[in-house]
Amino acid sequence: MHDETKDPGMKATLAGALVLALALGFMGGCGDDDEEGVAPPTPDAGSGDAGTGDGGSGDGGSGDGGTPPTVDDTDLAVVRFNTDGTVDTTFGTNGIATVDLSAGTASARDTLWSMDRDISNRLVLFGGRKADPNRADLDYAVARLTANGALDTAFGTNGIYTLNVSNLSEQARNGYVQPDGKILAAGYLSQPTGVGAQAANRVLLQRLDDSGKLDTSFGSKGVVNSAPFKSADPDNVEWGMAEAYAAGFQSGSYVTTGYGRTAPSGTVDLVSFRYTAAGRLDPTWGTNGAYVLNLTGADDRGRDLTVLQDNRVFMVGSATPATSNIDALVVMLQPNGQPDTGFAAEGYKTYDFGRADEAFFDAAISPDGAWVAAAGYSAVSATDSDAALLVRSTTSATEFSDVVPLSETANNRFWSVAFNPASTQVYAAGFITENGDNHFAVARYNTDGTLDTTFGTNGIAKLNVVAAGTLETARSVVVQSDGKIVVAGIIEKK
Repeated sequence: MHDETKDPGMKATLAGALVLALALGFMGGCGDDDEEGVAPPTPDAGSGDAGTGDGGSGDGGSGDGGTPPTVDDTDLAVVRFNTDGTVDTTFGTNGIATVDLSAGTASARDTLWSMDRDISNRLVLFGGRKADPNRADLDYAVARLTANGALDTAFGTNGIYTLNVSNLSEQARNGYVQPDGKILAAGYLSQPTGVGAQAANRVLLQRLDDSGKLDTSFGSKGVVNSAPFKSADPDNVEWGMAEAYAAGFQSGSYVTTGYGRTAPSGTVDLVSFRYTAAGRLDPTWGTNGAYVLNLTGADDRGRDLTVLQDNRVFMVGSATPATSNIDALVVMLQPNGQPDTGFAAEGYKTYDFGRADEAFFDAAISPDGAWVAAAGYSAVSATDSDAALLVRSTTSATEFSDVVPLSETANNRFWSVAFNPASTQVYAAGFITENGDNHFAVARYNTDGTLDTTFGTNGIAKLNVVAAGTLETARSVVVQSDGKIVVAGIIEKK
């Protein structure tokens, strides 16, 4: 167990390196245990729903088909497009690979939050599953596919690694492949604090080796289970909470973004922490070990981040600058976790596209480090929204930021963004609804925000993986070294 000195000046203080030893309920770090039982990862509070359709008709596209869903279940779907936006039929089966994380368990809604590729173009999927029908909780699952879409059975157990912490519900969020090939997965879980009946969300990080086994040199047996806002009197006073939506690799350390609070209840703030290579909380990050952003006393949330070449940290999410008005948010931090006032006066900017519910959900950096991008949405409601995009220079104030509708009439959103490894072109992926039926969608942009019309139809490619699917949505996009575009998400089981 790692437990560092707390700062007595905080009501709910940072435990400088509180990385508690886990009562691990996983089976040797392999893919034996499961979780789920909740809806797919439509964004939580203040962001609407990714799924339902509005009956509009979209433009652009390639591909169609699939059979209607038959059960209340979701699987993962991975699709590869050629560089011109056509479906690459050499990938998976006719361009589509499906992954059932909860095989043999009925009504199990598998989730996907992100995907990354390694140096060999293998695809690593980060999500959640439920394998045991007698349990209501979720387990964090990481699966790996070969470069061409087959489940990589050399990874984990039959291609899937699963973490189950004492039958608690682990919430999978973003993960990535490190330059050395190790895999870092971020998320959180709700765990009893020992104070009355209280349970509080805690940062959950895990590091895997290339074979899909826990790296025991990290945290406790490969896992960090951290309560940064632990009470100064943990036996009698309720704790705060913290979540990690993403973790970025910063010169061997791990910087997180997410949201939490120091108080046991109330609104949440964007929070960020830094953990060492060994998994210890770093008290030199930000102020007393944390960066906390609270604009107006309302909810502010971090959703993703990317680390720049100079070790500054580019975070995206949402903020509430005024009552009943959620805006997209970008935060730039210096390498030590202090606000970068060269980016903006207070280190952050909000983006108001004219609607009451707006957010960025994913961030990416160009291969040359010259550009960053963010993707998200601007919504009137869950069934009336448009995709939104930000592309910004890392060395100047040059940027494009606007709503970029994939259709003038249909509901559409972006959830993910990535750069072409051979250029500064930007891919953004999400969904578009046509006649009540969701489709995977991916668009290609130039850095000035214009669509590259040589891709797909007028710059947009789409695929209807499952007919009549209202939960179908692309959650992540990566570009392989040969320029082919891989999009992953969730679909209703056929």
